[in-house]
Amino acid sequence: MRPRTLPTALLALVALPGALVLGGCSSKCPVPIAYDEATLKDIQKELGALPKDSILRAVMHDYEMERDDLRFCR
Repeated sequence: MRPRTLPTALLALVALPGALVLGGCSSKCPVPIAYDEATLKDIQKELGALPKDSILRAVMHDYEMERDDLRFCR
């Protein structure tokens, strides 16, 4: 009589999440840098001085969106 075994695919499906967690491959959220009020005011002033079509405006907008997303990372 042949012993009962789990199919290899099912075993892999069950083992993979556990291996990822034990191996340290879980999600790690970076901590955003906290700027003081004086720095935030300087940033706003410098951004306001940029031309309306400056690529730096677009990049800073992307950066702002990423920082907002970090608040929801767990």
